[in-house]
Amino acid sequence: MNYEEMDRLNRTLDEGSLEALSKVYYGHELWFEKPSSKGDKVSCHLMHGHNMSIDGVSPKMYVNSFIYTPDKKRKVKGDEKEGKEDWLVSTPRTADGDYTFYIDSSSVWCKDAKGKWTMGPKSKVAKVAYSGAYQLVAKKIVPVNAKGDFKPSAHTTLDIIPSSRSIKVGESIAFKVKYEKRNLTGVQMKAYCRESKKEALVDIVGGNATVKIDSKGTWMFLVRYRDESKKVSEEYDETVFVTTLVMETV
Repeated sequence: MNYEEMDRLNRTLDEGSLEALSKVYYGHELWFEKPSSKGDKVSCHLMHGHNMSIDGVSPKMYVNSFIYTPDKKRKVKGDEKEGKEDWLVSTPRTADGDYTFYIDSSSVWCKDAKGKWTMGPKSKVAKVAYSGAYQLVAKKIVPVNAKGDFKPSAHTTLDIIPSSRSIKVGESIAFKVKYEKRNLTGVQMKAYCRESKKEALVDIVGGNATVKIDSKGTWMFLVRYRDESKKVSEEYDETVFVTTLVMETV
């Protein structure tokens, strides 16, 4: 955990920005959208907010990007540029195939007895009512003239692995959901279509979830998992993992 950077943000961000970031406790997330493969680059835009509604630009400490190239063997750091409402993350186009973008960010949030949120360990906050570490992950698969069998990449502690590189209206898509490389069970996946504003909760059983795609548009698939065993004395009492995968209908 980069507590030095968290302390700097506490001192430099305005109250509204800190409040927006603290909403991860209530359900804010990171996600990728607007993929493109123009010229010699492949890119995506990283957003912060809820249900694909933007709520401010993520701080730089959240933007820890890496990309798996089509050979699935190379993990490269993304080129990150901050915009007015998002970050543009790019990588060189080295070959045709599937590029898998990830953002993997970690932060600690504490709430005091008066309801004020602060970034950093609970040892720095008086009368802590809640403390938790949050790992926010955004994932996006960008096919570039991709042909043949789909072989997805998996990387993060909580990962969503689709059975296909694309989704189609009227069809279902199956997912594998892994936590620490094991099948996750007993929680739900949220599927949300921005254009129709339809939301569905799907049970994850034995690491498997299936979603019926009934609307055209951009879909977010989100899994949130709380692990109370992952705690550090004097720092935080639990770890919450939030992973999103965004796909567009074809």
